[in-house]
Amino acid sequence: KQKHDMINPESTSLTEALKTANDLNKDVKMPREGALDSATILMISNYGRMKVDNLKTDFLKFEPIEYAEKLISFVNQGQPRQSQDIAISNQGWINLGKASQKFFMKSPAFHFMAGSFERGEPVKKVRRAPDSQRLDKENLSDKATVPKQMKSFDESDKSEATTAEVEKLLDLLQKLYRENERNPICYFEFVLHPESFSQTVENMFYTSFLVRDGLANIKLDDEKLPLIEPIQNPEQEKVRKNLPHKQAVVSLSPQEWKELVEVYKITDPLIPTRVCSTLDSSATKKMRMK
Repeated sequence: KQKHDMINPESTSLTEALKTANDLNKDVKMPREGALDSATILMISNYGRMKVDNLKTDFLKFEPIEYAEKLISFVNQGQPRQSQDIAISNQGWINLGKASQKFFMKSPAFHFMAGSFERGEPVKKVRRAPDSQRLDKENLSDKATVPKQMKSFDESDKSEATTAEVEKLLDLLQKLYRENERNPICYFEFVLHPESFSQTVENMFYTSFLVRDGLANIKLDDEKLPLIEPIQNPEQEKVRKNLPHKQAVVSLSPQEWKELVEVYKITDPLIPTRVCSTLDSSATKKMRMK
């Protein structure tokens, strides 16, 4: 009985049910409540479709057979059709055209009812780019810039920023090595920056070039802590060029950086602070605040 009342076109029960569901949806918090709300909306939509089907209108329904009979009667000027196989006369087509002409604002386009005249297959035209465009493309391909690859420290361009920083770092390492009576320097004391994590990462990055190109050596002390020293022996320099280079990946998190700075009690960096971007500075400040 309740379903029959909801799908009744004259009843407002379905609208009230939808309004109640919308009000209850505001308090939905649990997944089970959301599933029940979805099922309710689905049932209401199904009832809405049934309600539309039951809605009666006074519109006239188009009947193709009835329309065809009236059209034939009009074309034949009210005369009954003797047989279904009798074709419409030319005068009948003329009468139909005159009667329907007033409903069109313009003349219909001319077309062949049984197809156009026979003709061959259309020839596809091949579009070619102008000579000037082809020449421009060829010139651009010839002038394409090939990125320069940095093969080694000895063969790199001295004007590049990375090479310049590596050279400065090598001079500083050699100076600290002489001041330390030619004894190896603690690696962490050399690369750590007490106030900037980004500067520490850059120091480790530039130091890796020294180790990669054989200009510096990293070894472990008795406590398995890394030490670094420059390589200045010419004979050893010749030997290291013929040996395969070995590399290792070093990871350092911000928390580990803080702990290393506290353990080694670093207050002043051995490597001078480089000019960094505003983004790096703000990121370092936020990390220190945390």
